[in-house]
Amino acid sequence: MHRSFQNHQKVKRAFIASLFIVSAATAAHVSTPHTDGIEPYYPPDAFANYLKTVPDPDVLFAGEGDMDWWTDARFASFICWGPSSMLECSLGWGRKGPRPGHPSDGTVTRGVPQEIYDDQYKHFAAPDFDADEWVKLVRDSGAKYLVWLTKHHDGFCMFDTKLTDYNIMNTPFGRDATKEIVDACHKYGIKVALYYSQPDWYNPIYATGDKGKYCEEYLFPQIRELLTNYGKIDVMWFDGLGLHPDTWKAPALLKMIRSLQPGIIVNHRFGPRDWHVGDFDGPERSIGRFQSNRPWETCSVIGGGWAWMGDAPAMPLPQAISLLVRCAGGDGNLALGFGPNGDGLVLPDHKKRLLEMGEWLKQYGETIYGTQGGPYMPGPWGAATCKGDTVYLHVLANWSGTLTLPSLPAKVLEANVLANGNVKVVQNRGQLRIELQPDAVSEIDTVIALKLDRPASEIAPIKTVDLPLTIGATATASSERSENHSARSFVASDLKEFSEGIMVKSAWSPARDDKAPWIQVTLAKPESVDQIQIREGKFGSPSRVEQFVIEAKVSKDWKTIHEGTSLGGDFGLVLPEPVTSDTFRIRFVRWKGAINVNSLELFKGE
Repeated sequence: MHRSFQNHQKVKRAFIASLFIVSAATAAHVSTPHTDGIEPYYPPDAFANYLKTVPDPDVLFAGEGDMDWWTDARFASFICWGPSSMLECSLGWGRKGPRPGHPSDGTVTRGVPQEIYDDQYKHFAAPDFDADEWVKLVRDSGAKYLVWLTKHHDGFCMFDTKLTDYNIMNTPFGRDATKEIVDACHKYGIKVALYYSQPDWYNPIYATGDKGKYCEEYLFPQIRELLTNYGKIDVMWFDGLGLHPDTWKAPALLKMIRSLQPGIIVNHRFGPRDWHVGDFDGPERSIGRFQSNRPWETCSVIGGGWAWMGDAPAMPLPQAISLLVRCAGGDGNLALGFGPNGDGLVLPDHKKRLLEMGEWLKQYGETIYGTQGGPYMPGPWGAATCKGDTVYLHVLANWSGTLTLPSLPAKVLEANVLANGNVKVVQNRGQLRIELQPDAVSEIDTVIALKLDRPASEIAPIKTVDLPLTIGATATASSERSENHSARSFVASDLKEFSEGIMVKSAWSPARDDKAPWIQVTLAKPESVDQIQIREGKFGSPSRVEQFVIEAKVSKDWKTIHEGTSLGGDFGLVLPEPVTSDTFRIRFVRWKGAINVNSLELFKGE
């Protein structure tokens, strides 16, 4: 199998064969639970039972080799754009109106009034739209495919459809933007993924709840239009809001899709998300776990929200690179969204950041494209990718130039820092120790290539850190702004996850009049800590912290273990030497605006 650990593929086929006889390609998408704690893909019984009811389950999955280009690509752009981009509101969700079939229907009290939102298309002229310029930006960012929104839950169609007048041809713009975008993708060698929401809060048939009629008279015909009128389409990217596959007559729908576009792949959003239907998973605005037994793609935004919601700044370049690297290192892809404004202009800050990512990929693309995640699993220190006999270590954390990881079951023949500088690598007593001069440490990503005496893909995944030591710890603070921003919600009380690997959902903020804020965590007993992860706001948010100190209580005194100038949503720290203590704290010295810190996690390396 392409780019997968072969021993895990054997486990998958054995499981699917126990259910029923299907092709090898279908078997590759369904896996039994693992007992080694490495890969967290667990298909629920409900999915296995559903597959038994499908006459031809092969149609639900891509064929052998169909996903090779996708797993090699690693990086995509995601463009959400339409009449709502003139309103500075959340796409679809910013509409104050009915949401048929959704739990929030009838409870919406905020947003743009329905009559304004639904009529905005009558004013949509987009004088600055230029499909060529947009797709060239996608190409120059280093992205290999583009996810293009054709219809969101609000029902407005960004393509020339014969099924409704609520489409782009009936705007002052008056052109088929989907055709222009797809043509430009074909012109510049960018693969095409079409986003399509099955739910439609505007469609009168959908509003009646008669999903069978909706599928027959609207959904199926529209998908046929999209896959017939625009040439080669590589991905169908659904957004079914977790409803059951039978809601959309999924087996028949996917059979039609694959017959119209042989080799096409389909994401997981035509069924409950925990079922893992389709060809790849899709954590949204969070980094997926390490998972090499089933493809996955994080979808997120460079800044702001989905589509244009105002001139929000782009995430800092180090976080943008970290997001891409952590996805690739987890054996997944990144689809990074940007939303042009209502006139059709890409925000200059977003364009600048995307081009900077493209420049970085010109230098380091060999460590991302066509790679496999691992064999080292990610941690606060960073992530690893591999290709052939080479392992690429991406050290993303703050560090002094010394890093200790578990040893590899292979001999390191050669080690190089890809940018500059020499590196020393020593394997001894179950550890691999990396040492380089501090001036060779990159502020964004220090990339070290290790050439091995065997193919890196044959090495089973290696954990680099265990669970956070702070699970179940006690948090206290100098002050708390409110009940919703208290220290109690700063650490995870147990292993419950809110999303991909995220066990802390809330955040702590000090009182507004606190002139010397701090927050600390106390463990049940002293632990040896060598890596720290701090999250300030959402991943990609700029840091409001301008100076801070991390301290540990050692022999009843506070010992400074790190001083820094900014945090952000992805702050990692590798300590030069482990520190043993039961109490750690962050002291904030200087900041702007309000401090809002989500979590402090302490780790002991494997």
